[in-house]
Amino acid sequence: MKLIDRFFLGLYSLCIAGVSFVLILLPFNDWVGRWTSYILKTYIINEEYIIVPAIFFILSLRFLFSGSKKNDFKGNAVIKHTSYGEVKITMETIENMAHKCAQGVHGLRDIKAISRHSHDGLVITIKAFALSDINIPEKAMAIQKKTKEHIEETTGVAVKEVKITINDIASQSKKRVQ
Repeated sequence: MKLIDRFFLGLYSLCIAGVSFVLILLPFNDWVGRWTSYILKTYIINEEYIIVPAIFFILSLRFLFSGSKKNDFKGNAVIKHTSYGEVKITMETIENMAHKCAQGVHGLRDIKAISRHSHDGLVITIKAFALSDINIPEKAMAIQKKTKEHIEETTGVAVKEVKITINDIASQSKKRVQ
């Protein structure tokens, strides 16, 4: 939602809250009832007061239709322009590729990949649990190298960095042979 839409939504909500508060007080206070009656009679007499309800009506339609619009695809994809047209590679695709690369390295469990686009290239974060018997720095460098090379080769998009986060040591469950 754009900043101007947020501003008008806040203003709209504030006005609706004020009207709701007056309507709540209406049955309990005779003065509020007379005041509300006077305001409504004034609206009936003066036709230029149609501007405020018209603005509320237009804002209501704006908020109704802005909520049903599809999200912009550009923020969730890397766009490459070729001589034949445009190629969009979603962040989900890049995350799945990074996940597959990290899975190929032995010694990690519960791998999650997150990617985001920065101005100088992709930043990929891989979070995982490591087995207790592996050399973590060696495995992290192997994953970083493999992921960076694979994504740059297959997508043609520059990878700025690959961050590895080892959350904890995974329990190694051995299968029983009967």
